[in-house]
Amino acid sequence: MTSDDVVREHFARVTALDPLFPVLEPPEGSERIEVPGAVGFHTTDLTSPGTALWAAARRHTLRVRLGGKGAPEPLGALLDAWETHLVDKCTRGDRDESAVVNWPSRDSDAVRELVFHGFATATVIAVRPAGRPIPHVTTSHTIRPAEPRDIEVLTDLAVSLHNHDARYGMVTERPNARELLAEEVKESVEAADGLTVVAERDGEVIGFVDAEVGERASWAQPMVAASPTAYLGKLFVRPGARSGGVATAMVAEVHAKLDAMGVPVTLMEHVLHNEFSTPFWYRQGYRPLWTIWQRRPAVR
Repeated sequence: MTSDDVVREHFARVTALDPLFPVLEPPEGSERIEVPGAVGFHTTDLTSPGTALWAAARRHTLRVRLGGKGAPEPLGALLDAWETHLVDKCTRGDRDESAVVNWPSRDSDAVRELVFHGFATATVIAVRPAGRPIPHVTTSHTIRPAEPRDIEVLTDLAVSLHNHDARYGMVTERPNARELLAEEVKESVEAADGLTVVAERDGEVIGFVDAEVGERASWAQPMVAASPTAYLGKLFVRPGARSGGVATAMVAEVHAKLDAMGVPVTLMEHVLHNEFSTPFWYRQGYRPLWTIWQRRPAVR
């Protein structure tokens, strides 16, 4: 079997498991690793620690193509070959360096090899097809589009969200996180699509959600086999205001807008082990598309 056969069999299998899973070309400049029955494309992303909010500053990613019926042995051999490569490139014990495998969520036959090689599930990229039922909730809070006057408080909430997500080992706390998040919040609030929504109680903003569509979400398009896609980026509610339907009301507002725009799918990424995120998002009509497996440090 040639490596091209492996690639064809891989995508035939995973797209049969999940029709929303995309057929992807290997990244430009990636390094090819081959073993019988599996092919991997390895890339290294080096980001300044001052700007790497959402991952390790040095991120090694293996994109796997697994032939046949997805038997585990070829994946194990491919990970062994990649390990040799990582040992030569990585600093042992460096917590700002990670090894990452992005795996189709519905392809479970071989994932135990990831566990045996020291990887753990970190995040999920989930997808919501348009038209999924929007949970009905009544709330006494005001749900409205964000305005420029909200930017400072939304930055506070974004920092709180970032600090919470950093507990789980993918997101990274940085000294200048507030400055970087303030730029993201400002861009979202000032976007013409009106997809940043806040919840207000007695004049106080207690939560927000933001999403992107069109050109602003084009970076996420390769992750799903439907076009165009929207991307829901942040959701946070102050701890004292949770469990009262505030988040559901805000997300329902955004989903209603996206459905009205005719956007076929919305993506979002959540921390799999977050005690709030996982149950919440699947009640909102999402389901797993990609599972992100991480080992951090990349080499112990």
